Amino acid sequence: MTVLFGAGVILLLAAVALFVESVMPATTAPGRRVLTQRAAPPPSYPLWLRLVFPLLELIAPLLKAVPWPRYRAKATLALQRAAIADVVTVNHLLAFKLVTAIAVPIVLALVFEMFRNYGMFALAMVGGFFLPDRLVADLRKKREHQIMRALPGAVDSLSLLVEAGLEFLMAIQRWVERRRAGPLRDELATVLNDIRLGNSRSEALKAFAARVEIPEVTSFVSVLVQADSLGASIGPVLQSQAERMRVERFQRAERAGARASQKILFPLVLFIFPAVLIVIIGPVALNFIYGR
Repeated sequence: MTVLFGAGVILLLAAVALFVESVMPATTAPGRRVLTQRAAPPPSYPLWLRLVFPLLELIAPLLKAVPWPRYRAKATLALQRAAIADVVTVNHLLAFKLVTAIAVPIVLALVFEMFRNYGMFALAMVGGFFLPDRLVADLRKKREHQIMRALPGAVDSLSLLVEAGLEFLMAIQRWVERRRAGPLRDELATVLNDIRLGNSRSEALKAFAARVEIPEVTSFVSVLVQADSLGASIGPVLQSQAERMRVERFQRAERAGARASQKILFPLVLFIFPAVLIVIIGPVALNFIYGR
């Protein structure tokens, strides 16, 4: 019965997708509705997103009328911070929540018998509904971690370029041109584009801090904006910031090492200590029990 139900739901989703594609074709003929096709996710996007995006593209137009203003505002900000807002909209995210709310409990019910209970099935449906939000949050955290790791080296390079005689914006442009693609490189390229479009350097840097919202980036931007407003030389400021970030990176590594030693304590006590005790005390105990 569960297998038939799952197959029926999958066929229903396929029928809905085909219906949307037939009713809303991507054409500009008069009298027909136009379905705007967004760019497909580039190879840098996660594999799961690239696989499920065609289905989301078909379901998303049906969810435009869903009135959920608070969630839409929150989801828009989350998609921007995860750097996927240029392809994935809130409607795509709602479609993804609908798909996972249906697919996750069905898959769990097919694999595990305990999820064939109505209560566990409903619990799995709720978990599947919130799964896309968790995936977007993981993308945002991963991106922020990459920016934090790359920032000290970038500030060091910018400090050297400025001390060598380049102007600050030219130093950023030189660093962007010679670096591999990454979150920090993309953000600094956006800063340059904002300045080319007419924004001041302070406004572009503040927008960078608002997009990322990492304490280290916010502190770095605030120091640069203050130096820019006071007319101070940017070279010594970059040098002091680079030194501070190196110290903070070392402190983060120390904290991560301390947390790792605490995390390894549980498997050490649960798995390693009993094995060591068996190897050491086992022969003595056997000799005591069976010895003559």
